[in-house]
Amino acid sequence: MNGCGKWICRRLLALAWAFLALVTLLGLAGSARAQSFSRLEAGQQTVTAETGLQSGIVTSLGYAAGLRVGALDRTLMPFAQATMLVARPDLHDYAFRAGAQISVLSVGWFDLSTQLAFDVARTENSIYSGTALRSDLVLLAGHYGRRWFAVGEAGYDRAWLTYIENSDWYRTYFYSDAKDGWYSGTGGVLHAGAKGGVTIGRVEAVLRAGVNKSETLRDLDLPFYATLGANIRF
Repeated sequence: MNGCGKWICRRLLALAWAFLALVTLLGLAGSARAQSFSRLEAGQQTVTAETGLQSGIVTSLGYAAGLRVGALDRTLMPFAQATMLVARPDLHDYAFRAGAQISVLSVGWFDLSTQLAFDVARTENSIYSGTALRSDLVLLAGHYGRRWFAVGEAGYDRAWLTYIENSDWYRTYFYSDAKDGWYSGTGGVLHAGAKGGVTIGRVEAVLRAGVNKSETLRDLDLPFYATLGANIRF
């Protein structure tokens, strides 16, 4: 192969690797959503379990608590959640998120809350491994009763940075000059929907559903989400 042909091959491989990185970033950027619990009073704790469609068929386990913040005269609800794919369970493909929810306005039966979460998502295969750092800001508006709740939710989920590490196999057989490193995010996801639930004793059942759009309002591969959750309070 002459020099021109080699240069063209290198350019094509470079473009292919860039496309792979883009797909990785998009794939890691689409699972953050509002938590499935309703609202906790100061001193309450809950263990959460959730499954359904959310950028794939996923299952999540989590924990949340209600902490009274006297300076704000509000109850802060910190939470943590771990998520894995159901269709292809793999300890190398996971997401972990932590954040907090707080009520910012309460008038009669109406409540307006906000939730902020930070995520670490990782995936690994024979070509590369990738770790994404992401945030998710959500507004929740509706009614929280003693035995039931119903709220609308709207949020913005964005991957800010992703670290990509190419495998030796990929470098050997496809592109020897592939570079490992941090890459900026490719954009965000807008999501809007509703969630509601009922409480019987210490058990709360929650249903969530909504739609996803890119931040430029383009359709996504999976344009909706729907999950079913069960929480146990103590």
